[in-house]
Amino acid sequence: MAEKSLKKNFIYNVSYQLLMLIAPFVVTPYVSRVLGVDNIGLYSYANSIVSYFMLVAVLGTTTYAQRAIGYSQKDKEERSRKFWEIVIFRLLTSAVTLGGYMIYAFLIAPQNQRLICLILAMNIINSALDISWFLQGMEEFGKTTLFSTLFRIASIVSIFVFVKSADDLWLYVLFSIVYNVIGNLLLWALLPKYICKVRNIHPLKDTKTILQMFLPTIAVQLYTVLDKSMLGWFADGYTENGYYEQAEKVVKMALTAVTALGLVMIPRISRRFKEGDMAQVHAYLYKSYRFVWMLAVPIMFGLIAIADIFVPIFFGDGYEACSLLIQLFSPLVIFIGLSNVTGMQYFVPIGKQNVLTLTVVIGAMVNLVLNLCLIPFFYSIGACIASVVAEFSVATAGFVYCKKKKCFKLSPVFLCSWKYWVAGALMCAAVFISKIWLPLAIWSLIVLILIGILVYFLALFLLRDAFLLEVFHKGVQTIRNLFGRKRKNKEVAETASSSDKEGQEQNDTTEKQEDEPYEG
Repeated sequence: MAEKSLKKNFIYNVSYQLLMLIAPFVVTPYVSRVLGVDNIGLYSYANSIVSYFMLVAVLGTTTYAQRAIGYSQKDKEERSRKFWEIVIFRLLTSAVTLGGYMIYAFLIAPQNQRLICLILAMNIINSALDISWFLQGMEEFGKTTLFSTLFRIASIVSIFVFVKSADDLWLYVLFSIVYNVIGNLLLWALLPKYICKVRNIHPLKDTKTILQMFLPTIAVQLYTVLDKSMLGWFADGYTENGYYEQAEKVVKMALTAVTALGLVMIPRISRRFKEGDMAQVHAYLYKSYRFVWMLAVPIMFGLIAIADIFVPIFFGDGYEACSLLIQLFSPLVIFIGLSNVTGMQYFVPIGKQNVLTLTVVIGAMVNLVLNLCLIPFFYSIGACIASVVAEFSVATAGFVYCKKKKCFKLSPVFLCSWKYWVAGALMCAAVFISKIWLPLAIWSLIVLILIGILVYFLALFLLRDAFLLEVFHKGVQTIRNLFGRKRKNKEVAETASSSDKEGQEQNDTTEKQEDEPYEG
């Protein structure tokens, strides 16, 4: 099987991540105003509860599956066997989990949440049906991107058409989930091309490895979901959940651009590691780190600079508390970006998931302790601080291990970042100064964003950043090649047309001579 284009897969994944980034910018302002902060908070809390059940339904199969399919990418029989083992394993865990969740929904959940809880049960069903991990392991990101994009757009349209008041919260939840289920069902139609009939399927064979990958997932869940649950337990009502949910959503939207490369790199690095090409593995890692710095630093500075003008325009009245939360949350973009490269692009592909587990367990413990200390007194602000410190702990623990075990040199990872910090600081200063003369309006927000982008990339060009210049030159070369091929194809077509015309004229002359009477 021919090697897939890493650049194309990255473009496919970034395209989808951009949609995931743009979609909330389209939907969130509308939903925030229509549903209100309390309904948003209720949904956030209910969704945090179903997330625990989804965690058990999936276990560690997603990351394990991408790596396993990446290893057996060129062996159709082996990857088919792995596919069915993982699918059957997921069906078993999802069925058990769904039963437990239904008990919670009918016997434990508050009456005012019951309908929402029942709709959220589709998330567990969706986990069982999801096979996007297989196509990602095969590096077929174009197909998953197409399906995800179409149904994401359908979800957005449905929300705008049918969600009209605070009483339509259940419709918002339904449309956020049901199209994902439909999209995952349709992905099954693509399977015959990639798998074949196999025997000797043992779905429980790799349970130990899957559980090893499940442990870091549990730890991650503790500091990505538990904070929302604890806010619901300690705070009166769901308003603090609403503030926290919306602020985190903005930062996570920005984060999608930073982590887009990670999903593409897992199967590629897994295969390179299996082939013993560690030089190429390290080369991929250094580029990934540099990519994170180039995008994460300006995003962090940008969020700090525009949060106070962004929140009232984006969310509307009643969400003013989100401005400070977004500013406090902003370092997450850097910490999660770096730890994603170390953990998901290095530890997992080379089989060091136990190290990944250790790093996220450290982060989870830090988060749990800080949540218990801060949330009862500072609510959403306390939860925000705890999350940031926890992610910093995860990133630091990963680098400490790599330095101690001499996995790869760390100096290139950090030395390459200084230009991004200088450009980011200049960008931040330019935006802060520009805000003085601009009113609170949507056009002002657009102008500030454009000023920030212009100043940042202009500064990088002046600093002669090698990575940006490389990307720029490759982009220019790609455009030249594209137009060169078009010109060449046009010339070939014109030559062929000319040859056909000459041939036709010659045929016409011959036919004419044959038709004329012979005069001997």
